[in-house]
Amino acid sequence: MPAIQFDVLIPDSAAVQLQGVFENAMDKLVDAGKLTSAEVTHDHAPTLYEGVEDGLREDRDDLHDAQVHRYLIRVEGQTGSMNQLAMVLSRFLTPQADLPRDAVLLEQEQNYEVDATYPWAVEIRR
Repeated sequence: MPAIQFDVLIPDSAAVQLQGVFENAMDKLVDAGKLTSAEVTHDHAPTLYEGVEDGLREDRDDLHDAQVHRYLIRVEGQTGSMNQLAMVLSRFLTPQADLPRDAVLLEQEQNYEVDATYPWAVEIRR
């Protein structure tokens, strides 16, 4: 069963809530016929690849009390790509940027980048 793995630097107080957000999104996709089934598991203390936690903590002094939590989202029968699904789910972790309509201004896209609410790393597992 393919899966999307999110490692998220998040305070413990918000971690269970995020699991519920992912579960609700998966339920809606199953109900809409975009997936045949989905399961979300939450690991409170995952084993991480070297450097992942340091990368998530970089420039995020506001999250010094946060821990890395892993959300593994297993799906079956998806109608689109796993990468597309992962990017849709990442919207729960990074707010939408307010982009200008002017194409010239958009050429300087780094000026409009928005920090993630909770820093995250994603891996597609097949």
